[in-house]
Formats: sequence, structure tokens, C-alpha cells
Amino acid sequence: MKKLLVIAAGGIAGSLVRYLFNESIASYPIAIFIVNLLGVAIAGTFALRLKPTEMNKLFWIPGFSGSLTTFSSVTLIHGERGDLIGIAYFYLMVILSLLILWVISPKEVVAK
Repeated sequence: MKKLLVIAAGGIAGSLVRYLFNESIASYPIAIFIVNLLGVAIAGTFALRLKPTEMNKLFWIPGFSGSLTTFSSVTLIHGERGDLIGIAYFYLMVILSLLILWVISPKEVVAK
């Protein structure tokens, strides 16, 4: 039960941040783009770089980042546009997300 409450607390915080971020930026697609990349960076940092406790991981990855990001909105924007910009938006989101994870991931140092 404690784990569910931690995830729920993260979810509340993440969804409030996304709402406030969307309210502060006039352009809906740009706000979604930025919060999704921010969510990838936060989840990637906790998953790949830090050594958090189980509760911290649950709060930040499925809780906060899971509710901050919204892939359904990305697909909705892609579907609404149906043009080259919509396609570019979708693929740029995926490519930049993977690039963020690549930058965050620890690199193995090869000794010579």
C-alpha cells in the first residue's frame, strides 16, 4: 500500500507540473514537446545515473515522470495535423528522447 501511495504522490505532482507548464506556454504542441522531453530526462536520470531508493524510484519514474509525460497527446497532435509537420513532430520527439537517454546513460571507459 505504501508503494501505491508513493506512486500516487508522484503522479499528482507530475500532472500538476504538466498542467501548470501547459498553462504558462501559449502553444500547446510546444508545451507537450518540452514536458515529454523533461520527463524522459528525469526518468532516465533516476533509472540510469542515480542510485535511488526503491521509494524514490517509484515516486520519480512511474509516478512523477509517468504523469508528466503524455505520449497520447503526441499521437493526437500527429493525427490532427496529418501533414509533414505532424510527422516531423512525432519522429523528432522519439529521436530526441532516445538522444537524451543516450547522453544520460553511463559510458563504459575502456582502459588501454
